[in-house]
Amino acid sequence: MEGKPISKLPDLGTTIFTEMTALANRHGALNLAQGFPDIPPPEGLVEAAISALQEGIHQYAPMAGRPDLRAWICSHYSQRHKAVYDAESECTIGAGASSLIFAAIQALVHPGDQVVVQSPAYDLYGPAVQLAGGQLVEVPLLDASGNWDLDGLLGACHAGVRMVILNTPHNPTGTTCPTGFMDALAQHLEGSDTLVLSDEVYGPMVHDGRKEVSLAACPSLRNRGLAFGSFGKLLQVTGWKIGWAVGPAALTAELRKVHQYDVFSTGAPLQAALAHFLPTKEGVAHLDGLASMYQAKRDRLLAGLAGTPWRFTPAQGGFFQVLDARDIVPGDDGHWARTWTRTHGLATIPLSAFCTPPTPQVRLCFAKEDATLDAAAACLRDIATDHGN
Repeated sequence: MEGKPISKLPDLGTTIFTEMTALANRHGALNLAQGFPDIPPPEGLVEAAISALQEGIHQYAPMAGRPDLRAWICSHYSQRHKAVYDAESECTIGAGASSLIFAAIQALVHPGDQVVVQSPAYDLYGPAVQLAGGQLVEVPLLDASGNWDLDGLLGACHAGVRMVILNTPHNPTGTTCPTGFMDALAQHLEGSDTLVLSDEVYGPMVHDGRKEVSLAACPSLRNRGLAFGSFGKLLQVTGWKIGWAVGPAALTAELRKVHQYDVFSTGAPLQAALAHFLPTKEGVAHLDGLASMYQAKRDRLLAGLAGTPWRFTPAQGGFFQVLDARDIVPGDDGHWARTWTRTHGLATIPLSAFCTPPTPQVRLCFAKEDATLDAAAACLRDIATDHGN
């Protein structure tokens, strides 16, 4: 056929998230696959969005984002991580953190550059590196003891590596970057030109008394890296697609060169609503309560699996839980995730979408109302029973 395109991503199809959500909708299944809450956002935020629309905020926001919202983001890093960012030159708002991560990779990775990623990894990173002409170098996220593999990461970070991509709290595993990990990486990279991107969209959602870890809290990494956050994840408004990136002015300037021709600006009335809501008493209380809210939801889901053959290590952060089905079914978790959506009315994400797991494992989103979690636990118990366990 004349005019047939030559694909730049020939091995890539529709994302597993789109596929499983469509399958869930087709079969009326509970959707714990895609990472969106069914918890309503704070009332004050919704009211602020309505007010912004009624006040006539309908035109483009500034390319880099509303100044008052960027000022709040920089204040957030100052208060939580003692990190100073300039709102004018070191903070950018985009269409979710994903758009800015993509823009940063396109701006900073050159053909042939090596980019180190811990595996399993969120599925955006690899295609973005491929489109930039970079070479993806995957290292295991966890060592044999189930801890973040510092030695493995440092072993891959030689002088020729252009970029390291981190993600904490981690999607899909629910693990968190351990204290001291960032400092060790910073020491190893000293004297090199390696850049660091830190995807921190689940930032304050850390469980069981763990400390929130951010690139921003490590001065030497802060000087060579970008950190990313998401209002969609923090405020139960993933459909708003408002995220941010902070980093040194030189890196921010390069990121914005791509951002201005990709997204340019996003959601002016929604940015106005966020800027109004976040400094309020309700806004502060909401963010302060995120970790405990999601820890309670994790515990509710896992309590519903007590006495079943499902294996798990409780998520350390974020709102995803990995379940191991090795004592329930053999083989391909992709097959079983799709099957269970049709036969048991529960949609999950097979871990094989991110890596090649040693046993069949699925990822569930527990950012759900309690009734949804209870129904999901019942489905999981039925799955175990129906497979003869």
